[in-house]
Amino acid sequence: MRVLIIMQIIYFRRLFLMSNLQQQSLFDCVASMLTDTQLEVRLGAATTLSGMIRCSPITLRDTVVKDLNNKFTTMLLQSPLPKRPRKDLSAPSTGTSTPTPEHTKLIVTRHAAVLGLGALIQAFPYTSPPPAWVPGILATLANKASGEPGMVGNEVKTILAAFKKTRQDTWHVDLKAFSPEQIEGLEGVLWRSYFA
Repeated sequence: MRVLIIMQIIYFRRLFLMSNLQQQSLFDCVASMLTDTQLEVRLGAATTLSGMIRCSPITLRDTVVKDLNNKFTTMLLQSPLPKRPRKDLSAPSTGTSTPTPEHTKLIVTRHAAVLGLGALIQAFPYTSPPPAWVPGILATLANKASGEPGMVGNEVKTILAAFKKTRQDTWHVDLKAFSPEQIEGLEGVLWRSYFA
């Protein structure tokens, strides 16, 4: 966790003195920390990544956002949760509900992808209308991960709620950036009674 603080200091103080390769290396390092087994490290890496994106020069920021968007979207889509088998209610419990290491790794991967996509959205909290790629990320989160149990689904709902909360005053402008299908997907998660 302390390494994130050191990386923030290095990045923010030396931003304009570093080469593009050094900047990209720091982004890659922070993005890789999103897959750490410790929840606190993943959350700290998401916050750090969001701040690094927000403070980066526009040319670097556009490239990094595009690359990370592709990376995290692919990570989310290529790691679907397995379907749960229907349990026979008359059979006694075997006590095997403890997650396997493979299942835990899958959850961490999906959580990392959600945190990464959330960091991209949170890097532009008050930009109105939102950048062109934001509606796609929000729709992906709403459609692919919002119904999951546990920390992944909760994180998606937190990201969508934070987006909605910061956009209440400008929603009439921001709404125009979304397609009807994207709005429909988001309404099902959080906004049914507010913006329908």
